[in-house]
Amino acid sequence: MLILAKSGIFKILIILLFIFINSENNAFANIYKDNFPDGKAQLRWNFFPHFFLDNLTPKKDKNAPDGDGGIGVLSNANAGGFAALSYAVTEEVSNFYLEAFIYCPVTNEEKGPFAGLAFLIDPINARFYRFICDFNGKEPSLNVAYVGKDTRHFPVYIKFWYEKEIPGGIPKKAHWNKMAVRVKNGKAKFFWNDKELSGVFDTTRVNKGFVGVYTNFVGGLGAAETKVDSFILKVE
Repeated sequence: MLILAKSGIFKILIILLFIFINSENNAFANIYKDNFPDGKAQLRWNFFPHFFLDNLTPKKDKNAPDGDGGIGVLSNANAGGFAALSYAVTEEVSNFYLEAFIYCPVTNEEKGPFAGLAFLIDPINARFYRFICDFNGKEPSLNVAYVGKDTRHFPVYIKFWYEKEIPGGIPKKAHWNKMAVRVKNGKAKFFWNDKELSGVFDTTRVNKGFVGVYTNFVGGLGAAETKVDSFILKVE
């Protein structure tokens, strides 16, 4: 009887352990990744239908930051200098964590290209948020904005982070940086190279949507591109 009792307790402990491990593994309901290994996409990417049909392209790159020989590239080449947006075709998300390595351009000119992430992308109603590195020679910053058909596709700026607010300051030359955003219950936090940036911001203009990458040229027409790697979406 004692052996049976111990055996029963052992089975209960095993079941409880399994439940605990399973719940830990499912703390994020779904995880979507694209590392672009050897220049091949792991997710399906789609162009934003309200811009100029530029779409992300996987490419081989021996200098990929994760060392697997491939990255994703979104350029604004189709219309010669306007905004470009491409999103990963996953489930639409409302509570999530998104991170990626972004190759941030740096220029000494007042006008120049910028690159970054886009999130809560609503392709039906033509709206989204974007978090970008805009390291121009006049007022370099990280910034976040809402863009939508209701704003005639002009950005409504939510926050600028300047030199003193950016961990490590403004980069002196173009290179890879990790950018991330967490959205929960209509509030967003932003991260730069694993350091949280100041502020919590309302994102309730869009309740749910896709995530992706964005690029544009500030102050007129010009070539711009976003290079991305280690793109990870965790649905919370």
